[in-house]
Amino acid sequence: MPVIEKVAWDYAGAEDIAYRFPNLSLKYGSQVIVKENQWAVFFRDGKAYDVFGPGRHTITSNNIPLLTAALKALRIIGDIFDCEVVFVSNSQFRANFGGTAYSAPSGDIKYQAELGFFGYMLYKVEDPKLFVVEFFGNRGASSSRDVENYIRGFINERIINEFGNHDIFTVVKNVDATTDKVTLKISDEAARVGLKVIDCVFEGVKIPEEARRFASGMGAQAMMMQYMKETATELKGSEGGGAAAAGLGAGMGLTMPYMMAQQMQQAQAGQPQQLIICQSCGAKNPVGTKFCGNCGASLAPQAKVVCPKCKAENPAGTKFCGNCGTPLAQPAASEITCPKCNAKNPAGTKFCGNCGEKLS
Repeated sequence: MPVIEKVAWDYAGAEDIAYRFPNLSLKYGSQVIVKENQWAVFFRDGKAYDVFGPGRHTITSNNIPLLTAALKALRIIGDIFDCEVVFVSNSQFRANFGGTAYSAPSGDIKYQAELGFFGYMLYKVEDPKLFVVEFFGNRGASSSRDVENYIRGFINERIINEFGNHDIFTVVKNVDATTDKVTLKISDEAARVGLKVIDCVFEGVKIPEEARRFASGMGAQAMMMQYMKETATELKGSEGGGAAAAGLGAGMGLTMPYMMAQQMQQAQAGQPQQLIICQSCGAKNPVGTKFCGNCGASLAPQAKVVCPKCKAENPAGTKFCGNCGTPLAQPAASEITCPKCNAKNPAGTKFCGNCGEKLS
């Protein structure tokens, strides 16, 4: 490999943030020329060592002490040595971003809105050594394009993650504060890879109308009922997997009615069921049942007998008052059985309370 006498990044473009010269054979006395808006970082085996600022530098053992020490430790130091030099620009760059993200689950129905966002970030390299280690050592970048692609993906990923921490109520009511929090988070994480965020501007955050209604004064319950009404036909057709069902899977806007319906069904299922106890066998029957499902006894309210002494009410047929023990007068006939449906009716009833048959 030929010995390089001079290294310089002469053809840097306005959009180039870094350039890597791999596998250089340098010697003491080689020249490294760094322009005003550049740094030169000596790099070897995934580690960044010495950094040169702007100027013309003649390589000596004194101005690359870290690299020299590493080569001595490896017992490969000599008049000629191999390394890499990564030139890094300290100019300001712009990275556009944009995409979609989901908000955190909100309310009882765990509603998630699909949010659109776009904007740009102004940034620059603040720590060239850390930057080279993170991108060229840890992430395998080899060119400016690799770095730029990573930064764009980095911004979008952080925004998506941060929006996922805020429910739609927060986003709608405090969109500026929310984006400020996202920007602060991006700035903190950018500093960990050697970048400084000068400004992060959200040019737009698209919030669906359904999300605004959900977070408005109408409330989640009102929106639930409205959606149920608007999509009642689709809900019916979806049970068989028809076109409506296909559409329901297309987005949260159409998925929401299903969620609402499920929530309502679950709410109804969670309500305690009212029961009536059979006085004959003690079985529990739903309210409205006329005869016991276990023994067939009538579930109609039993006639009462009032104690003439203490006025306590006792079930018909009781011989003595359960409160004071006074003998109770018995009616001549406590019940009349319907000849048609066999329902039992209180004495004196002229027509069956179950089927309307005339009682003799």
